[in-house]
Amino acid sequence: MGNAFFRIAMVVAFSALLAACATPAHKERQVRDREAVQNRVAAGMQYLHLSQLNEARQHFSRALERDPNSAIAHNAMALLYKYEGDPENEEKHYRRALRIDKNYTAARNNYGILLYQRGDYEGAVREFHRAANDPSYGSRGGAFENLARSYAQLGQREEAVAAYQRALRLGQSVESIQPELIQLYLQQGKIQQAGTALERYAGEYPQQMETATLLWLGIQVAAAQKNITQQTRYEAELRQRHAGTPEYALWQRWRTN
Repeated sequence: MGNAFFRIAMVVAFSALLAACATPAHKERQVRDREAVQNRVAAGMQYLHLSQLNEARQHFSRALERDPNSAIAHNAMALLYKYEGDPENEEKHYRRALRIDKNYTAARNNYGILLYQRGDYEGAVREFHRAANDPSYGSRGGAFENLARSYAQLGQREEAVAAYQRALRLGQSVESIQPELIQLYLQQGKIQQAGTALERYAGEYPQQMETATLLWLGIQVAAAQKNITQQTRYEAELRQRHAGTPEYALWQRWRTN
């Protein structure tokens, strides 16, 4: 135990000595390298957004040649592999980015998305929870939304509702979150909250109430509230507008139960 501590202390002391001996020229070169990497990554991301993958790879590869220990360059390369549908290499670069900088929250959130898509919801919760609770992360609302969906997949409804509510307070879109939150309220038997949330949503996004998803949700809320008039109206619209949709099939099965 004592020997292990001594070795760690020696490494830290030696690192500090190297830093103390760094010359102004060395520091200037480090700054230039960092700027060059950032410029390469920025250029590569522009090509990636244009689906010009070869050009994006060239820039990301040059960034990693300049600094193999650049967390942002590894995160960028992971995003390229994500675009190419190569989850194995995508994960490798996220994990490398986080080994280099465990506080690089953008890579952590992206890694959480990969885990979620793989079906590893517990792993996704772990990564999203850390990302969402990083006060310096500029996309905390999105991380809380991701966290909520992961909790929902695990059947942890209270935690999912709390995470969705945090996401809304942090400015995430009501349009994308509210339907999922209403469904959770229904699953919890919180009929009043579900009805209030649906009424608010219908007032802010009336056009969405014409979609199959919201009509089916409206049917369930109206039935729970024993509002036969509203339920009948939603059912008629679903039948007329969206016969053959998955929501229509769900409604038909629900009616027979």
